[in-house]
Amino acid sequence: MKKTKMVAALLSVTLLTSLAPPLNAQAMTAEDKEAQAKTGQPFASYWFPDELVKWSPQNDPDAPFNKGTIPLKKRVVSAKSNATQKSQGELMSLDIINEHTAGTPSQGFKSVKVYNPTQWQYVDVLVAWAGSSGEGIIIPPSADTIDMAHKNGVPVLGTVFFPPNVYGGKPEWVKQFITKDANGRYPVADKLLEVANYYGFDGWFINQETTGFTAADATAMQDVLKYMQTKKKANQQIIWYDSMTTTGEIDWQGALNEKNSPFLTQNKKAVSNGMFVDFRWNPNRLVTSNQNAAALGVSPYKLYAGVDVQSNGYNSNVNWNAIFPPASSAPIVSLGLYIPGWVYYSSNHNQTEFTNKENKFWNGNKVDPRYPENVTGAKDWQGIAAYYPEKSGISALPLKTNFNTGKGTFFNKNGVRLQTGEWNQRGMQDVMPTYRFILDNTGGNKLAASITSGDAYTGASSLLLSGNAVKNGTTTTKLFATDIKVKRDTTFSMKVKGSNATHKLVLQFAGDKVPRKVLLKASGTGWVNWTTTLSPYYGKTIKEISLETTTTAAQTNAKINIGEIALQGFSDAGPVGVVQNIKVTEKVTPERKTNARITWNTAIGHVRYYEIYQKNSKGAQELIGTTPSTAFFATDVYTVNGKAQITVKAVGY
Repeated sequence: MKKTKMVAALLSVTLLTSLAPPLNAQAMTAEDKEAQAKTGQPFASYWFPDELVKWSPQNDPDAPFNKGTIPLKKRVVSAKSNATQKSQGELMSLDIINEHTAGTPSQGFKSVKVYNPTQWQYVDVLVAWAGSSGEGIIIPPSADTIDMAHKNGVPVLGTVFFPPNVYGGKPEWVKQFITKDANGRYPVADKLLEVANYYGFDGWFINQETTGFTAADATAMQDVLKYMQTKKKANQQIIWYDSMTTTGEIDWQGALNEKNSPFLTQNKKAVSNGMFVDFRWNPNRLVTSNQNAAALGVSPYKLYAGVDVQSNGYNSNVNWNAIFPPASSAPIVSLGLYIPGWVYYSSNHNQTEFTNKENKFWNGNKVDPRYPENVTGAKDWQGIAAYYPEKSGISALPLKTNFNTGKGTFFNKNGVRLQTGEWNQRGMQDVMPTYRFILDNTGGNKLAASITSGDAYTGASSLLLSGNAVKNGTTTTKLFATDIKVKRDTTFSMKVKGSNATHKLVLQFAGDKVPRKVLLKASGTGWVNWTTTLSPYYGKTIKEISLETTTTAAQTNAKINIGEIALQGFSDAGPVGVVQNIKVTEKVTPERKTNARITWNTAIGHVRYYEIYQKNSKGAQELIGTTPSTAFFATDVYTVNGKAQITVKAVGY
């Protein structure tokens, strides 16, 4: 990013260190090496170029903990929720998911003080933004970030960050990147693709802002980009930042023009798969960029106009009309948001403040995408819902969600408390409602929807309908955009806690003008199970899922927790196999506590996640964590003769 952006982007890390960490296959700062030697903690990866070329999964003991396991889901586009949403264009989010480059545990840890974004419905590409000259400039997304994004159908990219010289950038790092070996290969580029393939993410964002280069160096950089195009997988992306020009200078254009277009395309062939346009764009530059892209045979929607929201969030001053002309049905270019994580980092770890800011940032003041409204006190921020239709990753069966945000102060399973204490694992985040929130009250009801950490069926949160209710009042909550074809054995089930209400499933089928309302049958107590078969709709495609709730008694503070929604059949779920080849490596800390690295083989069947248990001092099985991965790091485990007694169970749908 341009210099004024770089200070914030470096996350207050020490930039005075001019020497890279010592060369070894597992590159880490001295602080991380010391911490790992004491505790055994696996860390998310980061490298300098000369360290990366020495890396391989075989010589990095942390590598199994840094692999994403959830494949990228197919994206589903909803019908428009309001008249200003555009069907064209994309949104790229450059976001600081992990607060620091170094010292980031591979897959979460015992704290809720982490940034777990929950609103994915408008994000088309996530760049896991990180990097510093004192820690590492090549940073893949952490495993839990990969899984969280993929579950929602969002590809996630790592960052290659060559800093400005004033912030510790070294020309030698760029030279290492653009240098060929004797066989005509680019070793750093090859390793970048190897990392992406092994860890399971979707490409790289390349930000080159180090000075001291010539036109020949710029040509060499273009050659590296073209080389990566020939080597990468078809669905992977290489995104270029508008910084270096054809002269080799760093000269941010705020546009696509002859000075930077060779980094995007040459002779109608991709050099990179998109360009993040620097923040200094203006309306004329964007219009010209659109025209230049068309002339070059590139979609203008592969240009992402940068909007910096790191400092001020929805109080930022943005010329929205330059990107989204009110009189046009199409945007001029796509949108690139820089650090929407402002919603979390400006909230000082306060979950309520974070949730309120996140809701308004993405959905506007009313927190209803149907009604874009300027956030109170903001300059001109109606929410991103004003510009893009909602999307989800729900394109196939099975669907099961417990509305788990991926962190909490407890963990329930089927309504039973199995674990107490703070935890986070982003890969455990469930599919959240596509619409935040579309809800209609009739007959006097005044219920509102939210995600609550107060109670859960499975996990640590649930969907809550709360507020004043009247007898025979009705509340309809639009939940998910989908593209699911009903099978012969497809059933719907829902776990609900809260009396004095009945529920109907509302399904919008493709080709139907009016949604179908399906009666649900209740059974059980506590978390009541509401179910129905969908076999009468065999072969139909579900485009939207809503819930109609009718309250049966007047209440001034009604609370209805929806702890699980499942749409599946035996052919989609079925049994899961026993976990095989569990390996445990213990590490005794200086405090005489025992930590453990645990790995296992992928179980047979449709596995949703794994539960890790230890045998505690009383001889009972005790849940110590959950993960969708096949690796887990446990702290302070109980041992017998120095050995932890660990069991891993696969959990299906």
